[in-house]
Amino acid sequence: MTDIRSTKSLTLPEELVLIALDDDSGSLLRLPPYALEVAVAAAIVMELTLEGRIDTDAERLFLLSPAPTGNALLDESLAAIAARTENQPTAEWLRVFAAPGPELCERVIQGLVARGVLKSVEKRLLWVFKTRVYPPTSGIEEDEVKSRVITLLNNDEIPGPRDALLIGLLRAAGLLEWLLSAPEYDRLRSRIDELANLEETSRALSRTVSEMQLVLATAIMHP
Repeated sequence: MTDIRSTKSLTLPEELVLIALDDDSGSLLRLPPYALEVAVAAAIVMELTLEGRIDTDAERLFLLSPAPTGNALLDESLAAIAARTENQPTAEWLRVFAAPGPELCERVIQGLVARGVLKSVEKRLLWVFKTRVYPPTSGIEEDEVKSRVITLLNNDEIPGPRDALLIGLLRAAGLLEWLLSAPEYDRLRSRIDELANLEETSRALSRTVSEMQLVLATAIMHP
């Protein structure tokens, strides 16, 4: 049971955002409100768990080690956890990490640009309005992540924890509906659920992602 990853060793937030970028436009896909931001926040928690820096149980998230990981976004998140004197529920940290909204995804994108995985390109809309898009530099990393996910969904192997968590994140964010055709998604639905439910962390955070999306949407509608 092993995870096969790109030579660039992308983090879960990076893999998630890579799949969320539209191949044609170089922009993020249009997902339900807060879906991607909360899923990226969950990916941060999952990555820190895999790195042995934190752990979670049914009620709380707690620090195991404050040692930096070398990734700026992860280390800022870890420092925030370490600065709290009392353990907080996982849902609270998802709220905190997702609070920057689109800026959170932009941080992940800029990290991928700095690593040479994406290019930052300025373009004009209607020849007037400037916008910035992020096409892949070579596409190797994006293709590897997507291929790995599709291969896992189409075989009977039990994946390692990282890949099981990634499938759970993709399901929670609604990204598998974009990655697969409608007939493929229907055919693979039971396999998706099987893989996403392998890890307790994935199950708990997938539920929390859905709950946080509802909480955030309610807060916006009824300030």
